[in-house]
Amino acid sequence: MKAFSLPKFKLSRSQRWVRPLHAYSSMLMLFILLFFTLTGLTLNNRQWLPTPSISNDVELPLAEAFSDVVFATDTAEQQGQAVWQWLKNEQGLSGGELSVQWSADESLLMLDIKRPGGYTLVEILPEEQTVWYENHSLGWMAIVNDLHMGRYSGKVWSWFIDLSAVVMLLFTLTGFWLVLFHPKRRSRTLLLSGFGTLLMVILYFWILL
Repeated sequence: MKAFSLPKFKLSRSQRWVRPLHAYSSMLMLFILLFFTLTGLTLNNRQWLPTPSISNDVELPLAEAFSDVVFATDTAEQQGQAVWQWLKNEQGLSGGELSVQWSADESLLMLDIKRPGGYTLVEILPEEQTVWYENHSLGWMAIVNDLHMGRYSGKVWSWFIDLSAVVMLLFTLTGFWLVLFHPKRRSRTLLLSGFGTLLMVILYFWILL
């Protein structure tokens, strides 16, 4: 029985676009793939993370611009954004994903700002015209781990992750396709890819059991 072989015209035709596509995608993904590989390692070993540290704990008077503002449930979101913008500029704090909560019973406006590798908690007492906040930072490893997962990093970074995944997929499939055209490497390639797939399936069901 003759060994399976691919026609030469198919080989040359595919290499015209598959090989350059594979090469260019590899150059595009060189440092991006390195970033997600290393952060995947740190993400899987969260015990390396330092203990949470409070960089500052501050109480200060509310800006005079808010002295005549009537805080209410319906306008809490807009007012919270305004207070946070002032506080960021006043204290030089980093931004992030903002969530606002107004407690009418306590006359308390609470802000929760989450960012890669840290967060800020803010409490505003309009009646007393005071603001209290504490700023938490978990270090650079927490930052890169959150960026790896796309946590609190915004839509632009989320789109970047999606685009990176598409290019990685393109790089992987074109590389696999090119190796299939080499008879000396084809059997080894299929064996290794099959072994990797089987190992992943075995580990998956082992964890479930």
